[in-house]
Amino acid sequence: MSTDPEFTHLLPVDEAEATRGFEAVLALSPSELEGLAKDRLLLAWWSFFWLNAAIHPDDAEVWPEEVAEALPLAAEALRRYEAGEIKDGEYYPAEAVRQRITHERAKGSQHQPEQHQKADPSKT
Repeated sequence: MSTDPEFTHLLPVDEAEATRGFEAVLALSPSELEGLAKDRLLLAWWSFFWLNAAIHPDDAEVWPEEVAEALPLAAEALRRYEAGEIKDGEYYPAEAVRQRITHERAKGSQHQPEQHQKADPSKT
């Protein structure tokens, strides 16, 4: 499945870029998040979901404590979504989740397990 070109600019290339994208908004107050440019908000939103692919936007009320720092970002993204300022494909970052899964698969295929060697029966 190919990436929708409309969202390519929102996709982190790796964990470091996703971390930078998300952490760029962590210190912002709710009013600062409200004033944030749409692309900057979405970059942070998509970066968060790249880092936390098992999390779903609709479940923000029950997200685990480990991601509580993202709740102000979630609240602002939801506010904009409900106001029609961001579209379904922007609010539900399935592309970011797919990209993370693809990244992890590629990383895993680079690390081939060592061949198991049989014990020498003369040494047992």
